[in-house]
Parts: sequence; structure tokens; C-alpha cells
Amino acid sequence: MRRYAQDTQVAVSKSRSEIDALLRAWGCSQCQWSDDWSGGRVQLRFVFERSKVSYLARFDLKLPDRKALEKDAVDGRSGLPSERKLEKLLADRGRVEHRLLLLWLKAALNAVEQGLVAAETIFLPFLEGKDGATVAEVALPQLEALTRGSASRLLPAGKP
Repeated sequence: MRRYAQDTQVAVSKSRSEIDALLRAWGCSQCQWSDDWSGGRVQLRFVFERSKVSYLARFDLKLPDRKALEKDAVDGRSGLPSERKLEKLLADRGRVEHRLLLLWLKAALNAVEQGLVAAETIFLPFLEGKDGATVAEVALPQLEALTRGSASRLLPAGKP
């Protein structure tokens, strides 16, 4: 299978700018990027409204760490990691992940706009509650039990 955006040369800033524009055009009211450079993580949060309800969606991107990039920084002559190659790879990390997020969001929003799926459905795993946990973070530990029974067991009693 083709690995999308694997060889992208598009800068992280350009992908972020395109994501911002896409979300703004779709009608999102807020967007926030957070970078954890030492932890190798990026977070995107955005707010969208449907049927007078505001939803907060969160996407967490994990970037490759120094050790993971050392494999691609090996010098052809010495067989050892090249510090120059490694520094370039570290500076460029996030390009693939941001581009993939943009492509995914474009596809998801196109599916919503065409009526293929509701926004609440497609973003359900990424919706963040007041406690900071996403639906996926809450549901995934219970997924095995869920597949053996009723989905309503995940909801508090008396809630449809």
C-alpha cells in the first residue's frame, strides 16, 4: 500500500496553515496548536458547532524521536549515524504527520459535506470532554466488553 506523504517536502508551517484555513472555511470557531518539543508531540484542538451544540475535537500527533531517526541518518561510507543528517531529520520531523492530518481532515470534511457521515460521528473518537479525555480514550479500554454486549452499557443509566 502506498504510504501517503512519506516523502513530503511541505513544511510543517504550510500544512498547519492549510489545516487552519480548512477548519475556518468549514465553520470552526476556535483552533489551537500545542507543541511539546522535548516530548515529540503536537496537539491540535478545534471547536465546531452542530445543532447548537459546541464540540471540542483533539488530535494528538506523535513525532519520531532521535533514536527512531538515527536509522535514517546512517552515513553510507562509515555505516554510523551522521550528526548532520540526524540534525536535518530532527528539524524536518512533523512534516509527514502534519501532511497526513491535513489529508485525513480534508477527506473527513468532504464526507461530512457530501452527507456520507455526520460530523459528530466521524469526529466522535476525537471529541474531548470537560475532563480532558477523548471519547476514544474512555471507550478503548472497554472495547472488548463493548463488542460482546450492548453499546448502551458505556452510557450512564437513564441516558439514551
